[in-house]
Amino acid sequence: MNLTIFDSVLPSTPTALPIDANSLYYAFESVPDGCKRRGKRYPLAFIFTLLLLGKLAGETTILGVVEWVRLRERELRADLDWPRKFLSNATYTRALAGCDAEALAHVIAGVILKARATEQNPTQGPPETLRQVAVDGKTLRGTLGHEPAHQPSVHVLSWYDPQAGVVLAHRAELHKHNEISTLAAFLSPTLVKDRIITADTMHTQRAFCADVIRFAGHYVLIAKKNQPTLLQDLETFFTDPQADAGEWAAGRTVYPHDDLAQPFV
Repeated sequence: MNLTIFDSVLPSTPTALPIDANSLYYAFESVPDGCKRRGKRYPLAFIFTLLLLGKLAGETTILGVVEWVRLRERELRADLDWPRKFLSNATYTRALAGCDAEALAHVIAGVILKARATEQNPTQGPPETLRQVAVDGKTLRGTLGHEPAHQPSVHVLSWYDPQAGVVLAHRAELHKHNEISTLAAFLSPTLVKDRIITADTMHTQRAFCADVIRFAGHYVLIAKKNQPTLLQDLETFFTDPQADAGEWAAGRTVYPHDDLAQPFV
């Protein structure tokens, strides 16, 4: 679909447009709509589609998406075969406030993972190149000023694919010390298999490593002085001249200042 203001747009078809079962729109239809039935004037999947188009065009705010859609309303109505006016800013806001953000992220990730699986030939075995997933938790800056006890800061743990630029899964926790237990809920074959999971020192735990291996994934974790026994065991193992190096190799990352050089295993 061509959405530039310089190109012509095909006229709207008289019949409803078919929806591909593998499309994002089809997946959007499975996200529960939290708005009351009386206030539903636009399908939630249609709202998500407009937001997605605006986002792909480079808009970063709802106001930006609204303006982007307004400037291309004629073209979009023709391409999407939409007979009515488009949404106001308030309609977008109400729809997003009533939907389940975690469910939305889940369906988007499902479409992307399914498309990638279709591209791969299952008879070829595991992929030649493993994909990275970065796991990290951050406290939302806009929630740091919350003072009431019933409204603490919001900490979000995200499961992010840096190559695709997509958050595959995310969940909000009220306290950062719940990050370890929250991550355990993300571990599944769908998200872990044939991926390299990277996480910070907090997640350097036996249970986490065992689960990643069990789901046919890989991990790159950090051991620091906050786990002195583990750190000493690793240093002893990789510096032992009699250790069998048949299943591992060592490398070295050199920074501009040699005194900052760190070993990499």
